[in-house]
Amino acid sequence: MSISTRLGLAACLSLVPFLSANAADITPLMAPSAPVQETESGWQFTFAPYFWIAGLSGDTAQFGLPTVHIDSDFGDIWSNLDFAAMAIGEARNDRFSIFTDLIYSKLSGDGKARGIFTDTVDVDSETFVGLAAVGYTVFQDQQSNLDVIGGVKVWSVDTTISFHGGPLDGVSREDGKTWVDGMVGLRGAYYLTPEIY
Repeated sequence: MSISTRLGLAACLSLVPFLSANAADITPLMAPSAPVQETESGWQFTFAPYFWIAGLSGDTAQFGLPTVHIDSDFGDIWSNLDFAAMAIGEARNDRFSIFTDLIYSKLSGDGKARGIFTDTVDVDSETFVGLAAVGYTVFQDQQSNLDVIGGVKVWSVDTTISFHGGPLDGVSREDGKTWVDGMVGLRGAYYLTPEIY
């Protein structure tokens, strides 16, 4: 992968919420149901790790550099992935629920630079997304349920670009931002079988 693609990929991943880009997300159609623990008080607790497979396409710019077009499939992202963790946790009592959805990823890449200012460039990008929300079930039967939900989502992105060799040897720049979005919406599930939904 060329350095321009790696730089663009890291910048795109760190600024996904700002992009007018199209992301193709694929999840397993037959995800196993998470084990449910129920207490004597009637609370049910669920924890489920999961994994997204994604591709990115769009335009991005960072650090005042020219706009770069990104078109990366999951294989490109996977080859630069250092670590990722994703999980959902929920506590439910009758029609009321409290849940969280946490995502963390760390990507890095390096490559040969074009031009005379540096020889190689390293790019590191970390992203954290955390959702905390409450819900109330407005419809429920033996095969499905529909909840009204509200909560907050925290986003945090950090990108570091380091130059090695040439006049820019040893120069490193960081860019990051953290913000919070309020969220309201609907959440539903339809169970094809007791194990598949």
